[in-house]
Amino acid sequence: MSHSLPEKIREELIRYSFVSTGYSSPNPPVACVLEDANTGEILASASTQKTGQNHAEREAYRLLREKFPNGKLPNHNVYVTLEPCSHYGKTPPCIDLFLEEKPIRLEYGWKDPNPLVSTSSGLNKLSEIGIQVVENPRLAEISSEFLFGFKSRIKRRRPAVLLKTSLSKEGYFSSGEGLREKISSNESDVFLSLVRAKVDAILVGPNTVRVDDPGLDFRIPSSLPSIAPNILRNIENFNLGRNSYKGFSGLVSAVLEYSSDPKVFEIHKEKEKDYQPLRVFFLPDQNSISEKFLEKQNRINDRIEKKYAAFFLDEKKSYDPSLLKRLENLSKFPLEKISFSDVSRILEVLHSWEINTALVEGGNFLYKLFSPILTEDDAILQIRSNTVSFPKGILPEWKGKFSMEWQTELGSDLWEVGRCSQDL
Repeated sequence: MSHSLPEKIREELIRYSFVSTGYSSPNPPVACVLEDANTGEILASASTQKTGQNHAEREAYRLLREKFPNGKLPNHNVYVTLEPCSHYGKTPPCIDLFLEEKPIRLEYGWKDPNPLVSTSSGLNKLSEIGIQVVENPRLAEISSEFLFGFKSRIKRRRPAVLLKTSLSKEGYFSSGEGLREKISSNESDVFLSLVRAKVDAILVGPNTVRVDDPGLDFRIPSSLPSIAPNILRNIENFNLGRNSYKGFSGLVSAVLEYSSDPKVFEIHKEKEKDYQPLRVFFLPDQNSISEKFLEKQNRINDRIEKKYAAFFLDEKKSYDPSLLKRLENLSKFPLEKISFSDVSRILEVLHSWEINTALVEGGNFLYKLFSPILTEDDAILQIRSNTVSFPKGILPEWKGKFSMEWQTELGSDLWEVGRCSQDL
């Protein structure tokens, strides 16, 4: 059986998936479109709201019911990127909604990896009352760009990971002088700010805390990006389309494509506080934690109106009770004192925090820790400057086998995304 997906439905699903990404977590960023079965007109579109609020399907039907508040709805089809839930969580099962509203056809992308759904799917109930149910691989292509982190947390019990670094012309991410250094261009920084909005957590290592006093919060740029990158040039096959990218590779490409959309930009501006990543810090010794760093974290929490930092403490080091108290007042979660080389325990903690996607920004300590465990949905983002030069410096130490999937020029920078190519 051949499967198709109307282009306007596809674009709508991608746009709403992108808007929901970074907003709906820990729930997956699902998108749903309701289509008039007779005319092909889009009747309503929606995405999953903040946790505890409507899933995409219920939000779409809520919007449609505003147009048709009473009686039977027009004959309609449903397109949704994830199999509708069939269990009670913080909201009622979406399957019950379809049993009530009786669409002509339901097309979905991915089967839900959640055991509560997969062991008790409600799709048979829909078929039994005459609703045509279709698992559509074209829809699954969209799912693979946005739902991969949720699948990783449910099936692999760890977040999907993006390792990011900015490199000088010579390929160094640092001069090694122990100074705060800016490498990526202002144009790249605009898009990188939106990358922060699309992940659940950002991780940096102890040397980054020591040198940079990082904030890691998402701040909407002052204006739309001035450059629209030519997305994307695939190194191995120039004819491959956008849908060939999945996992973090696909999500980063979506950032480059949709960040210039005025409507998308305004949504992120209006809901800036809701798109904040969890700021995760691996702390150095106590004497290397500056007052400036602690005050910055306090100001960010005040600005976004929630405690949204988290801290890993080195079990080999000691910290004064007064500092621990300050950190507790900044942190969403209890402080974690662990071995900094125990990546399994670190991933276990991130899973317990319900992190679907994690951006790793901070130096060879974290690069060496995370790169050996990357799989096909994870990625490495390298931003190479054509203008910043370091005569000598430190090279990123990736461990594992990776293939460069795509690259694109962005002002004076070259963005390259590589994915794991080692045997799994």
